[in-house]
Amino acid sequence: MTAAADVAAMVLGAHGGARLARVLGSVAWAGERIVVDPAGRIDAATLPPTVRRLESVLDLADATDARWLLLLGEDEVAAPELAAAIVDATTAGAAAYRIGRALELRGVTLRLPRAPIRLARRDTARLHVGAGASLALGTPVEQVGRVASRLVVEEAASLEEAVEALDADAAALAALLDALGGRPRFWALAVAPLAAAVPVLAARGGPVGWGRWIAAVLAGYRAFVVQAKLWERRGEGGA
Repeated sequence: MTAAADVAAMVLGAHGGARLARVLGSVAWAGERIVVDPAGRIDAATLPPTVRRLESVLDLADATDARWLLLLGEDEVAAPELAAAIVDATTAGAAAYRIGRALELRGVTLRLPRAPIRLARRDTARLHVGAGASLALGTPVEQVGRVASRLVVEEAASLEEAVEALDADAAALAALLDALGGRPRFWALAVAPLAAAVPVLAARGGPVGWGRWIAAVLAGYRAFVVQAKLWERRGEGGA
């Protein structure tokens, strides 16, 4: 088995359609592609025949036979050089790796800070949602490397499309948090939007113009909606 074939690319499904098709296409080199669908919004019949849909997020060890898990959001695509960079990383000795993220905004590429762990050995990995609705793989290992490539967050074609995608992303992240045992907190309604917006404003690579402010507001609002939907889910569960 080649190094790339020993990687299962897992995508957090949210809305489906062309956006999901793009991210799946960007990791066509992976040995297996899996759509994680905690919100139950993705119709398995719409997926390519070689892509599996997975609702349960609690036991990644049994989700695939691949040794490595690569995690992506539906709004991200893998850079063309990521496959080769992952092959290099998986032979370097660490059990988990951070992957940087870049935001495409009006023709400018912004390099976001705080590279999350997105590549990890299957036997140590678990899904994790951080403050600000950030997506990552949690792992108990201390030695964490870094992949010499990035995931690219694509800009929506219109504000209407961005808001529609925001709601779908928030529903998926809230469902994931709920499945992982996350509890709603009043303080998170205030902290989460700030935690999501600040990295966009602090990203390197372009001016802090209206486009970036709008992107920061949308990121913060998405994080707020995640917490609101988590409250809603917990309320329905307790009713």
